[in-house]
Amino acid sequence: MRLRFRTRRPILRLLALVTGFIIWFYVLNAARVRVDKVVTLQYVLPNPVVFAVRPPSEMTVTLEGPRAFIRQLEAREEKILIDLTLPERRDQLRPEIIFKGDELSLPFGVRVEKMAPRRIQLRLERKAQKRVPVRTSFLGELSADLQLRDLRVRPAEVVVVGPKSLMVDLKEVTTRPVDVETLLGQESVPLEWQLPDERLTVDTPGLPELSYRLTARKANLVLERVPVRLLGDGKLVAPATVQVVLWGPPDIVRRTDMSNLNVQVWAEVPARLQGRERVKVRAVLPPRLHLIEVRPQSVLVEGP
Repeated sequence: MRLRFRTRRPILRLLALVTGFIIWFYVLNAARVRVDKVVTLQYVLPNPVVFAVRPPSEMTVTLEGPRAFIRQLEAREEKILIDLTLPERRDQLRPEIIFKGDELSLPFGVRVEKMAPRRIQLRLERKAQKRVPVRTSFLGELSADLQLRDLRVRPAEVVVVGPKSLMVDLKEVTTRPVDVETLLGQESVPLEWQLPDERLTVDTPGLPELSYRLTARKANLVLERVPVRLLGDGKLVAPATVQVVLWGPPDIVRRTDMSNLNVQVWAEVPARLQGRERVKVRAVLPPRLHLIEVRPQSVLVEGP
């Protein structure tokens, strides 16, 4: 009896394996579906060349296989890397890429039925660079009472890299226009490049910046009896308050209550002050207000 049991065990194991394989094979091939999936194309270029014509950045692949595996692929981002630095492609300016379907890593039972495009003809061009000035422009108009002074774009010049054919006519590089509303209450604003062709890149590190000074031509707001605060050890002798002459936008000028404008006037006491001395005052303003004058411009302070 024991001998018979030992004889049957290998047979039962083999039968179980065969049965499991049949079931697995059936499940694998049952309920097969077909889906279209967008695949991202990534390119690696040799250093001395750039694209003369922008190539496609994606392709559509039709996949066919078991529903369970297809669902997994639908949720997964697929990419195909096109390496143009390989020896057989490195020296070609018109390489042709032919997709065979084995560029994707697919589970067993899933196959590529169609690829569009199946063939890509690339056009490359020798890379060139050129140093050109930077220009910026503005959107909107400032109030007639304000003026922009000391405008400066940094960097003033940049190195642009791109196809050699584009460098011939490239005279300057521009930034996106600056909305004048964003200039109020600041001394500098960041800029963004606006290149005339997507194949061009700026090789100079960092982003551009516009620095400026926004001044008012005339006053439209006067704050009376603004208290003077001392910075440092000392005592304020006279006067205790000053008059602050400003320019402000209409929504601020029309206010009936100016107590919450947060305009501050400070006088810095010199270190180790002995006796009395006149000290120049400075005004600290919130955004959108511009100083015309503080009257008087100095106060008398006394050392401790």
